[in-house]
Amino acid sequence: MLRLLTLCLGLIALLSACGPIYETQYSMIPPTSAQGRLCVSQCQQERSMCRQSCTMQEQTCRAEARSRAAYDYEAYVRRQTAEKQPIKKRVSDFENSYGCGNSSCHDRCESNYRDCFGGVCGGQVIANRVCTMFCDQQGSSAPAMTPAPSSGGQNTVPLSSLSGSTSGTAPTSGSRTLCSRGMQVEVQWQGDWYPAVVTGAQRSDGRCPVHYEGYGAEDDESVSLNRIRPR
Repeated sequence: MLRLLTLCLGLIALLSACGPIYETQYSMIPPTSAQGRLCVSQCQQERSMCRQSCTMQEQTCRAEARSRAAYDYEAYVRRQTAEKQPIKKRVSDFENSYGCGNSSCHDRCESNYRDCFGGVCGGQVIANRVCTMFCDQQGSSAPAMTPAPSSGGQNTVPLSSLSGSTSGTAPTSGSRTLCSRGMQVEVQWQGDWYPAVVTGAQRSDGRCPVHYEGYGAEDDESVSLNRIRPR
């Protein structure tokens, strides 16, 4: 346990020495035409199918890993017993040796969706690089957020080029002031940000009613404040 803690602290120190860590966040502005919005719906369906496929692949991998780990553990126990050595490992130690993380598959789903949304349907994909760790090492002149480079297949623009745009992180304070009728905001949905308008006062359960710009009233919903950010 102490060794693991030491390794974790060493890794954190190493990462902090490398400077700030950034990630790219995306906002989505849907096309204005009915045909474009229908196209976006098809893109969303394709992304859902892609995500389901990734999940199934990961579940299959984990099932195979458990089966192999059980076999490896039995062989380990037999070997340790024959050599009269203590049995220090568990089945989980062998299971963890099989990498079943499928982040690259999910990343591909999101990339294909952005290509479809911006490059095929005519929407706009707004990319922003956001500092997520060790941001205090940026220096006084370095901004906490810089525009991400555009992807070749997407209709991608930096958020700073749009009038009225602000930072790419959802606010943690002052969110209540965003939930005012007529306020123009962005709402997070399935990992992406969409322009929306607040349609009423904050509800008793703390949620905020919004209407997504470019979409019909059937898509209106009430969302938690941590899914809202200003435009």
